[in-house]
Amino acid sequence: MAENDLKLLDNVELRFALADSDAQLEKTLNTFLCPVLLKLASPTEAVRSKVVGILTHVNKRVRPKPAIQLPVASLLQQFTTNPSVMVKNFTLIYIEMGFERIPLEEKTTALPQLIKGISKRPAAQQTTLIHLVLPTLALIKHHNEDNTTSDPYDFINNPQDAICVLSRFQDVLLYRQPVVASHTSHHQANEAGPSSPLTGAAPATPTTTAPSTPDGMSPQSVQQATYNGKALWASSSELKNVKTGVLRFICSTTAFPDAAPTLVHLERFIALIGATGDAYYEAASMGEDGLKRIKLPDLEDKQVVDRLFLMFQGSNKGKPIAGQEDIFRTQSSNVVKLRIMGYFSKSKTATEAFPSALQVSFDCLYGPKTNTKLVMAGMAFVQWIARMSSEAALTPIAPVLVSGLLKYTRENETAVGLDSEAAKGFAYVAISLISKRVPTIFRKDLSIVEGFFDQVTSQPPNVKTYIQEALCTMLEAFAPMKEWAQKADVDRIVAIIEANVNKDEHQARFCAVKYATGLFEFSDVSSKFVCLLTIADEKLEIREEAKRGLTFPTARALEEQSATNGESILPDFIKLVETINAKSRTLQLRSDEVHSRPTFGKSFIMGFPSDVFIHILQFFRRLLITSADPDVIIEESSNEYELQQFVFTPTTRTRVKAWLKNMWDEESKIDNDKKPLAGYISFLETALNHQGPHDKTLHSTALTCLLELFSLAPSNLSRQYSHRLNWFKPHIGSPKVESRHAVAHIIGIVATDHLSEVSQQREVFLQFLRELVACVKDKTKQTTSEQRHGSMLAVGFILGRVLYRYPATAFDIVPRADFEDAVQEIVAELDSKQNMFVAAACISLGEIGRYGVIPSKNAKEDILKVIETAKDTKDTKAQENAIAALGHIGVGNPESASDILAFFYDFGPKTTKQTEVNFTIGEAIACIGAGWDCSAMDVHADVADQEPPKSAISNKAMDDILNTILNDMAPSPKAATKKAACIWLLSLVKFCSGHESVKNQLPRLHHVFSSLLSDRDELTQEVASKGIGLVYELGDQSIRSQLVGSLVGMFGEGRKAAPKITGETELFDGNALGQAPDGSSLSTYQSILSLASDMNQPELVYKFMHLASHNSMWQSRKGAAFGFSSIVAQAEAELKPHLVTLIPRLYRYQYDPNPKVNEAMTSIWRALVKEPKKAVQEYFDVIIKDLLDGMGARAWRTRESSCLAMADLLQGRSVEEIEKYLENIWTMSFRALDDIKESVRIAAFKTCRALTLMTVKYCDPKHVTVAEGQRVLDIMVPFLLTKGMLSSAEEVSKFSLTTILKICKQAGPLLRTHISAIVVALLEGLTSMEPQMMNYLSFHTEKYQVSQEQLEHSRLNAAKLSPMMEGIEACIENVDDSVMSDLSAQLITTIRKAVGLPTKAGAAHLLVSICIKKPAVMRPYSDGILKILGSAIKDKSPAVRKSYAVAVGYLCRLTTDAELVKFIGRLDGYYLGTEEEDLRSIAAITAREISKNASDRFKGVASAILPTVFYGTFDSNKDISGIWKEVWEEHTTGSSSAVKLHADEILKQLSVQMTSASWNAKKQSAAALKAVAEVMDLSNSMETLLPLVLDGLSGRTWEGKEQVVELLPALSISSKTYLSAHQVKLPEIAKVLLRESKKVNKRYRRHAIDALGKFLDAFPEIDYYQEVKQMLFTILENSDDEDEDEEHDKPLQLMVMASAARALGMAWTTNAKLQAEHSSEFVSHVCKALIRNIWNVRAALLESLDKFFTKLDVATDAHKTVSEESLVLILDSLLEGALRDFKYIGLRNQGLDLVKAIIGKIENTPYCTPVVHAKLKEILAIVRKDPVPSISEVAAVLEMELKD
Repeated sequence: MAENDLKLLDNVELRFALADSDAQLEKTLNTFLCPVLLKLASPTEAVRSKVVGILTHVNKRVRPKPAIQLPVASLLQQFTTNPSVMVKNFTLIYIEMGFERIPLEEKTTALPQLIKGISKRPAAQQTTLIHLVLPTLALIKHHNEDNTTSDPYDFINNPQDAICVLSRFQDVLLYRQPVVASHTSHHQANEAGPSSPLTGAAPATPTTTAPSTPDGMSPQSVQQATYNGKALWASSSELKNVKTGVLRFICSTTAFPDAAPTLVHLERFIALIGATGDAYYEAASMGEDGLKRIKLPDLEDKQVVDRLFLMFQGSNKGKPIAGQEDIFRTQSSNVVKLRIMGYFSKSKTATEAFPSALQVSFDCLYGPKTNTKLVMAGMAFVQWIARMSSEAALTPIAPVLVSGLLKYTRENETAVGLDSEAAKGFAYVAISLISKRVPTIFRKDLSIVEGFFDQVTSQPPNVKTYIQEALCTMLEAFAPMKEWAQKADVDRIVAIIEANVNKDEHQARFCAVKYATGLFEFSDVSSKFVCLLTIADEKLEIREEAKRGLTFPTARALEEQSATNGESILPDFIKLVETINAKSRTLQLRSDEVHSRPTFGKSFIMGFPSDVFIHILQFFRRLLITSADPDVIIEESSNEYELQQFVFTPTTRTRVKAWLKNMWDEESKIDNDKKPLAGYISFLETALNHQGPHDKTLHSTALTCLLELFSLAPSNLSRQYSHRLNWFKPHIGSPKVESRHAVAHIIGIVATDHLSEVSQQREVFLQFLRELVACVKDKTKQTTSEQRHGSMLAVGFILGRVLYRYPATAFDIVPRADFEDAVQEIVAELDSKQNMFVAAACISLGEIGRYGVIPSKNAKEDILKVIETAKDTKDTKAQENAIAALGHIGVGNPESASDILAFFYDFGPKTTKQTEVNFTIGEAIACIGAGWDCSAMDVHADVADQEPPKSAISNKAMDDILNTILNDMAPSPKAATKKAACIWLLSLVKFCSGHESVKNQLPRLHHVFSSLLSDRDELTQEVASKGIGLVYELGDQSIRSQLVGSLVGMFGEGRKAAPKITGETELFDGNALGQAPDGSSLSTYQSILSLASDMNQPELVYKFMHLASHNSMWQSRKGAAFGFSSIVAQAEAELKPHLVTLIPRLYRYQYDPNPKVNEAMTSIWRALVKEPKKAVQEYFDVIIKDLLDGMGARAWRTRESSCLAMADLLQGRSVEEIEKYLENIWTMSFRALDDIKESVRIAAFKTCRALTLMTVKYCDPKHVTVAEGQRVLDIMVPFLLTKGMLSSAEEVSKFSLTTILKICKQAGPLLRTHISAIVVALLEGLTSMEPQMMNYLSFHTEKYQVSQEQLEHSRLNAAKLSPMMEGIEACIENVDDSVMSDLSAQLITTIRKAVGLPTKAGAAHLLVSICIKKPAVMRPYSDGILKILGSAIKDKSPAVRKSYAVAVGYLCRLTTDAELVKFIGRLDGYYLGTEEEDLRSIAAITAREISKNASDRFKGVASAILPTVFYGTFDSNKDISGIWKEVWEEHTTGSSSAVKLHADEILKQLSVQMTSASWNAKKQSAAALKAVAEVMDLSNSMETLLPLVLDGLSGRTWEGKEQVVELLPALSISSKTYLSAHQVKLPEIAKVLLRESKKVNKRYRRHAIDALGKFLDAFPEIDYYQEVKQMLFTILENSDDEDEDEEHDKPLQLMVMASAARALGMAWTTNAKLQAEHSSEFVSHVCKALIRNIWNVRAALLESLDKFFTKLDVATDAHKTVSEESLVLILDSLLEGALRDFKYIGLRNQGLDLVKAIIGKIENTPYCTPVVHAKLKEILAIVRKDPVPSISEVAAVLEMELKD
């Protein structure tokens, strides 16, 4: 065996030796190289040695000669199939040697063989193969995405091959050419960082410095990437091309199909990330683009995250391993790190990776090569860790993270610049986020928060904002403090807060207040001090935060806290006063510091700004009251004096009195600081003593607080001020009316104390009183109106308190005369023109008359005067004061009560628009009816130790009042009367609840209030509801049961008492229905009747009545709600049986559109439903059914509230709960979305939005199981497509579309069973949902100056950008084989039947997308769809035709060859078989799209389509021909070789077209044939073509025939071989051309004459001069058109003359004899024409003369071909017709050239006679003077050269 092998090898060696040429050697190598290499597998050493010897010989001959080709294909086949390692290695050597010698096309074909199985080969072979692939990829500019081979590299089945290739490619992309110049430049390169362009520049001059390993690589990977330094591109600018080639390959969807395993796409992802950091812009941008195109891996996959960490950190998390330096990978470049950090900040899994997450964060912050962007990315990741990592993962690393971030802030404390400041800010925020998750660190080390507070004052403004945010976030770490803080911790935090609350930086102050309110309970005194200190801060946010900290908790909260631990959550009043007092001393000590800041005119009191001091006093007052009575509700008000009137209910007064009595005993003194209240009083006195420019409010507040103390505290307190009346006196004239009221009241209490005995004090008091009265009397300018006003009030309060305290001895203390005098002065002021004095007079008279008979000379007249004042005054305030005064006078003057009540009964109903007045009347009536038993009088018992006088009013008075109101007023049909009655009854029940008469009338009161619940007036209902609540509280069990039953019936079942309607019953507000014809308002039943009669439509009465009933029902239910809320707290037990009925309705009514109903129902819900979530869960089914019914209810309010309630109910529901109702909810929501009322539609929109979010969530496999999601989809998709998108309501269809689109994006694989239906619906929706304006515009394009094409283009773009197309694209992502069958059938149907342009365009776009994204899935169906598109491209719309053409282009990638050829045949038919412009155009466009998008397939069928393409390039329509030219040049590079290659097919097609009945076809084919004739010899086809052309010239002239006549000479010239063998054809052709030249049509004739000239010039053997000369002479003389005078024909005639002139020269004979005979005639005609014609004819004549001399035979002696006279004539004519024409330089140049030709022709011949010679000299002498140098210089040279 071995011998045979050796013998064979010897023969092969001999063959190689005998191959003496490269061609022979190449042939021998093709035959024997592979078999020789196979012998290396021989077990015999001799055989292997022989092979090596032969290969050595081959190497020596082949290596130096790159032209010698090796059998690469065979070698590759052998390499992939042979198992022998030695054979593989040697074969690979020759593959490597031969691969670079083969053309690119073969290299591309060989790529799959090089790559397949690469992962199983040794590393050395992998490296070699990769370096064969890399240069090839650099040369491939476009990967064929239309490749018909699915997965050409078999990566789906062999993912390890893909991973191996991609990992090698990653190293190539990471490789940087070393920059190793001097040490300095090397250092600068490092400073520039990996992302610097320096690292990608061309290599510098090498030095001895060793280059560093590129970022992300190991020394070994560098060697592999550069092929151990042998790769030429690694050290040249070719590196960029290699990288871009690799990236094109990586981004190719053909190379890496979507179906490839996840790991393959992960490696693609990693490779592209590496590319984004490249120094070459092209590579970096391709990497960026690739990342956008490929599907990103799942960032929650641990494998993905670990791979990213590995890329970021390098090997072993960046720690070198001894002995493994060669394979140790360094960290990535900064740009790549930045990209990776962006992905980490989207992955929760990345936050759990310990310690990698920590390491990469710190690398970004402190790495040696870090930059600002990396720092920001690191901070963002730390924040992401703080937010997203689990507690178990975060807790261990939190201390390290916090320490690292704090270190960063310290090291960069002084850094400035936007980026640096932002980075610092990010660090602070990151720390705060960690504090929320791991608060223990911060609780143990309070220096962190203290440091933050310090930094917020020292950092730049941008950073301060970040620190403020961080501090606010960090607050959560310390709350609640009671769980962890010791006293030392609390004290330190308080110190931090107080240290920052006065800082200039508002951020510090805000955070201090935030901490004070957030960390400390309301009871904490220190936090209250901080809030009070900042309550008047200049910054709104600080004021608001302080205000929140000072807002008292609700009574319920106080009660619950007390029940829980028995501790009060209110600050200790005494402790707070003491604390603020102590703090004030500290502040006063630092007054210089305080006043050093700008105060803007502020004054300071006890170290506090005055506005702060006001808030301190107000808070003290509220705290005092709330401490005494936790149930009290204190409203905010600017009028503190008025505020006390309704704060102090009897219960509150009693409790405050008790509290003050406990705090102040008989021995207490106001100057004793140890007494509890003394400090508070000290604050008040300080405020009153302070005099500043803006202290009006301060004094008013202090006086109000002091008044409360004097009126409620033991008399011992006020008595200590009785000797200080003059201290109060300055405030009597205070500018603020509230201050005057308060000080007058105080004086009334203080001045009248201790006057029972005659003493010095009584004298002082009387003198003080008289001074006040004198002041009242003094109307001069010496006394201000404020002083008079205050004095009048003081007189009233003093006289009233004298009567109160000393009823028996009042006139002993104040003489009656003084009394009457004072009263008279006060009564006189009732006539004042100033409302202020009128009001003061009323108040004073009320104060005096309350306690007894008014001491006046005529008290009755005075009272009547007050009544007149109440009736006539226009000032509401004065009116209310007068009415209140009348009420109080009625108590002290019972004999006048009847007059006063009569006035009230008459006046009250007339003033219903002023509700406050009626409430005042009601209170006054209550006072008159019950006297001091009326609780409204309690506030006037303002001397703590003095009991009010016993009431002298009998029960009869109250009985009469009740009877009048209940019997006469409440049943009245007048709304105003009922309203007044309702308000008064409420006042009686409220203020006289203990009165026997009221108790006896409770049943009647209940009945009246219940009936008024259904009153039309809102206020009447509300007042009635309050009355019901009070009646319920007062009633016994029977009344309560009756009340609850009637309300539940009215509320739950709609029962109500039918109102009695009379002719005077008002059903509507005054002008609610407009006016009747007579102008009267339509308020009553009678008015409605008359309106219906006047309109002659009596039946309208019923509609009006229905409307009234509807309105009344609503008002009834609303009224029920008010009453319900008033009694619900006491009636819970009775309501429990009704919960099933009530809860659904209550739930709905919370969303009622009427705010009052809404608020009422919400309060009921809160009171009745203690655990709302549990209740809703329990009654969920009942609620949702009620809401579904309500959404379709008749009443719009029910529909609206049901929609709003449904939107809220759907939040957070599970699939199981909602699934069975889902379709019904959507149905009703859509119904409401099309509601007639806008507010219902808006509410339905909210419901639909909530529904959409919920539905989309249920369709997302990330949130539900596959089974659940599929069930929801099966319900929703058919519903939305059929009942939603197809709805006639625009809002419904739009919402359905929105939901479908969101489902498409989220549902993923679950969508597959519905994709076909969705896609078709969306395609149809493109048209049905297109704006109607587009349809309108399509019919009115001219009106708006828009072309149809522009409009269609806009519609097409709109369709492409439509959200519906996004939905379709999302569906395509989930298309697979199971879907495609149905989808293709649906698509075919849609394409066939589609009507709208958007739908057609959308279908085309869909086809393109599927072809690109899912080629393998689409391929089996492509033939059928292409067949349909063959008809679709004939659409009448150009835009649609273009869209379908593009789809055809992409679809042709996937179709079979047979179907493609058929389709091209149809395109040929469209183009060649019709004159219709649109069809011809779409054929061209479609061909171009196939060429562009399926270029490989186009080449495969080139012979079928290129003839038509070539023919189309000569289309008369420039747009169409341009498209064909584009296609032709793309596939032939425009060269003539392609014409020659496809000549047979082209000529065959053109021959057919030449016989067409269409003139355009003949014209176009003639132009094409002419082009063919110009590039190749057509002799072989002449037998076929010549008859066709001659036949085409027969007959009459037609437009375009000139192309045929021009073709004939071109064809003849191209076929000289044929014509030389068939000479007989020449005269025949000449005869035809002569015939055509005689045609009448001038436009055609000139072309025919030109063709005749060209033919005769090309074939001189045909002497046809004599036949044509006469015709040409005639044209030249212009004798055949003498009668032609049409102006527009003259240019054509001149062109014909020019053609005739040229043809004359071309037809000139070459026969010497004939030349001699005809030259004189020729010259005569030409010269004559040369002188008289215009420039273009002369130019043609000069050409003709040039031809004349060219053909002139001057060598023959037998005949003198031209005479001397002719030559002279020619020269003279040249001078006259050309050389002297200074207007046209071209003519002079042409003439001079002709002179030069003449000289050249006749010089040294007998023709150059002396005469001729002299004439030439003469002419040249003249021309030498030409102004143009180029002419004159040539003439001079010719003159010199012309021999004498």
